[in-house]
Amino acid sequence: MEKILNRLFNAIDIFTGILTALMVGFVFLNVVLRVAFNSGLTWSEELARYLFVFMTYIGAISAMRSNAHIGVDMLLIRVGNKAKLILYIATQVIIVGLMGLLLHGSFSMISATTTQTTAALSIPFPVLYSVGILTGIFIGIIACGNVFNAIKNKENIAEIVQMTSEEDDILEEAESNAKQHLKDLEEEDTL
Repeated sequence: MEKILNRLFNAIDIFTGILTALMVGFVFLNVVLRVAFNSGLTWSEELARYLFVFMTYIGAISAMRSNAHIGVDMLLIRVGNKAKLILYIATQVIIVGLMGLLLHGSFSMISATTTQTTAALSIPFPVLYSVGILTGIFIGIIACGNVFNAIKNKENIAEIVQMTSEEDDILEEAESNAKQHLKDLEEEDTL
């Protein structure tokens, strides 16, 4: 099951990368056409805007899975493990509730715009609002899984709630390398 989930989220990451490349490509093409030929593609502006929205929503799914959302951990680092567990579970329950609101709003927008299409591309609006449903379902499932994982691994709650980033990992590795380099230099001096 874990392998399937990893493949699914790798596919989501690849899809987000493709959306980003397409968005940048269309914006670049439009800029070149406007500067060089004094005319642009009206549909490319609309497409870039919708690609950005899709990229944001789908990227949020990936960020939720890897606990990479922006967060304030000022309180979490000052409380004990039991309080961390309670706060973490409360946060995940709030996220599930918010995803329920996102789902409700997305379904409402889909039912209200079933016959409408976008101006330049004539994409049905329900197709655009479906990304809210996809995001709500995936993030809701991930948040529920986070609750079960936290309850199952209470003793590791400090690691589960820890907010780290790639920059933190890079900094930690650089500090370790610098310390090792200084140690090597000191050993050379003693020889």
